[in-house]
Amino acid sequence: MDIYLVRHGETEWNRAARLQGRMDSPLTPRGRAQARAAGRALARLGLAGLPLWVSPLGRAMATAAILAEEVALGPVTVEPRLQEVGLGAWEGLTCDAIAAAHPDLVAGFTGHGFGFLCPDGEGFDRAAARVSAWLAERQGPCIAVAHGMVGRVLRAVCTGMPRERAIAEPLPQDVIWHFQGADMTVLPVS
Repeated sequence: MDIYLVRHGETEWNRAARLQGRMDSPLTPRGRAQARAAGRALARLGLAGLPLWVSPLGRAMATAAILAEEVALGPVTVEPRLQEVGLGAWEGLTCDAIAAAHPDLVAGFTGHGFGFLCPDGEGFDRAAARVSAWLAERQGPCIAVAHGMVGRVLRAVCTGMPRERAIAEPLPQDVIWHFQGADMTVLPVS
């Protein structure tokens, strides 16, 4: 396994601490700048020509388009298994609104873990199954453009990191994660 993971750039809802799930909001100017910086970093790493796998959600597709302006990509495949974790009825709600409505359910969790707790959401195990199926098909190095929560799942599946740690750690939008075997390296984009 040799995967370079880019999280989509900041969106309007990211800025408002609103959970997106499978819903979408546009990239902010900062998010477009983050995507541009990630594309330049991929070019500096000599990754031109690598195949790109991208979530079908708008914010990931917009990020991939900006990456392509900065680095010559290989074949591009839209991959539904990389879309964000489904958050059920919590999609579109702020972390504060979820905490106020479900204090017992989310006690002790940060905004990073909220979506995995939604009673009618996809949850960690189902997301891990689809990400694992995608990983099992990978041969050779590639670039993936995905999301924060699915990125946490990918981090756990690729490295064997305990689920709780993978969920709790942030997944910023200004770095690239390189998964090689069970190793993970965080690469700055600037």
